[in-house]
Amino acid sequence: MNQQIYDDAREKSAWRDLSHFGQFRVGGKDAATLLHHLTTNDIKALKKGAACDAVLISHKGRVLDWLTILREEKSFFVITSPNRRAIFKPHMEKFILFRQDVKIEDVTGKMHGIFGPQAQGAIPTKRLPKGGFFVLNEEFPATPPCDDETYNVLRVEAGVPVTGLELTESVNPWEAGLDASISLHKGCYNGQEIIARLNTYQKVKQGLCGLRLEREIPLAQLANAPSKLTCEGRDAGFATSSALSPRFGPVALAFVRGDYQTPGQKLEIHLPDGAQNATVCALPFAE
Repeated sequence: MNQQIYDDAREKSAWRDLSHFGQFRVGGKDAATLLHHLTTNDIKALKKGAACDAVLISHKGRVLDWLTILREEKSFFVITSPNRRAIFKPHMEKFILFRQDVKIEDVTGKMHGIFGPQAQGAIPTKRLPKGGFFVLNEEFPATPPCDDETYNVLRVEAGVPVTGLELTESVNPWEAGLDASISLHKGCYNGQEIIARLNTYQKVKQGLCGLRLEREIPLAQLANAPSKLTCEGRDAGFATSSALSPRFGPVALAFVRGDYQTPGQKLEIHLPDGAQNATVCALPFAE
């Protein structure tokens, strides 16, 4: 981990090359209707030049991707997760009705993300540690970019979920803590009844939490298969990401069930080399 970049991200700002994220332009007179129908946020209400994060959702109310959508003059600019770039256009095209005017173009190109208390940019997002900005088609800053390991530490500390680890079709947006990407007033959309019912009747069974660990778990170990959590032998959830924080020691992100989400709750995390104790923490991690 790069301590200087870590400190800069906490005290000033840091940047990361995000040109591997998918970038699409969705145009045509029915573009707003299609994006509104397939995501959780109020796309039709976006003003020109405004952006929002939104969950691309399945009809079962499950997470397909976490998007950022910018309204342009006559189209929408959509930023996908890097490992969901290939599915975005085919998925959207399945829902284009006969005679609807929608054109989806892959325009993936140069982009970076900037985050930290002094960060500034054009497209705000919660998808970067403690919030940040996507910046398009500009020269990269002269300072060194944030490396993978340092970035993972920062985003785990901040409780930022990513597609493929936390964000999969096994969870819904409420469980992943994506409340700010959900509109409860936009009307009917794909999966809307399930999302609304989970909120109205408080049926969200698990939530994204932090874990303080006894010893470090390699991220690759959790990336291959989430590790089961138990409390006195009962199922308590599963861990998805890990990091070795210079402030908090070995930590992880996990989906924790029901009453076990209380900060300070003691759990066991089960790994191929044996179990270790873990303590539940609220997100973001705090000193």
